Amino acid sequence: MSSPIYEHSPERDVESGYASGSSSEAGLPDVFFSKPHLKFINQQLQKLEPEEILKWCLISLPSLYQTTAFGLTGLVTVDMLSKISGPVQSQVDLIFLDTLYHFSETLSLVDRVRRRYPHLNLHVYKPQGIETTEQFEA
Repeated sequence: MSSPIYEHSPERDVESGYASGSSSEAGLPDVFFSKPHLKFINQQLQKLEPEEILKWCLISLPSLYQTTAFGLTGLVTVDMLSKISGPVQSQVDLIFLDTLYHFSETLSLVDRVRRRYPHLNLHVYKPQGIETTEQFEA
């Protein structure tokens, strides 16, 4: 028996529009890509450089978020996003999951990134009402 997620339905093959980067958020539709549309997009994106892919994402995917653990690839992505200029400015909010088990160096790096990229909106999520690993483990 197949999973409902993978079952074929005619609605999934219908192309749907998506908002442009200049649209206001108030009336943005949900972004939906059919399988044929995703295939086409993937074929086009694989021809682009990483910076161009990020710019496409900013234009095509409103209210985009970037998760990061502040590893090497995450930092490179943050830096590339910060350098996008022109009509498409970096509007990507960052999400960092503070598990309360990060090395102090990682938390220092979070502070350094905040200072270096003050225009980026960083959301830090950790267990509600908990400040230390001891509190979390209790």
